[in-house]
Amino acid sequence: MKKSLLLLTALVSMFYYSENARAGFLLEPYFGMNMNSTGELGTTDVDITGNSIGARVGFQNLGFMFGVDGRRSSWNLEPDSNADDIDATFTTLGAFVGYDFPIMLRVWGEYVLSHNGVNENDTEYTEGSGTIIGLGYKVMPFVSLNLEIGNFETAKAKTDGGSETDLDAKYNTFLLGVSIPISL
Repeated sequence: MKKSLLLLTALVSMFYYSENARAGFLLEPYFGMNMNSTGELGTTDVDITGNSIGARVGFQNLGFMFGVDGRRSSWNLEPDSNADDIDATFTTLGAFVGYDFPIMLRVWGEYVLSHNGVNENDTEYTEGSGTIIGLGYKVMPFVSLNLEIGNFETAKAKTDGGSETDLDAKYNTFLLGVSIPISL
């Protein structure tokens, strides 16, 4: 509830102050692949592969940008042991700030307010949060190649039967992707 109220306050503030500052509306859909990503599910180390699709929506003025980022990630979690792979889908929501340099370089940081998921056995991973740092290079005016380094956590696991346990999962991801930043 507290995170939802914070996100709502941020959105209202963005719309109010952007009109006064004459900021442009930013819409940036993106797609990316996870490479060399790792994680810990309790005491089990896993390698993470998969992809993410999402969009950053916000405002941009004089190079500065801020807004919200929503993404859906399909991950394959491969344990280092002989255990079976886990396919999971995560939904992430965060708030970002960044700067678009005139030399076609872009940087941003994001605080992840929610990082929750579900795996193929209907186990839910909840109470997730994290941070993302991104670097982009515009190869054309409307195409950016991006590298994002993400650190996420999920604190609880809820099984299909309804029992909830402490999970203490950590994920370190490298997302290589392409986006289309459009400032209107």
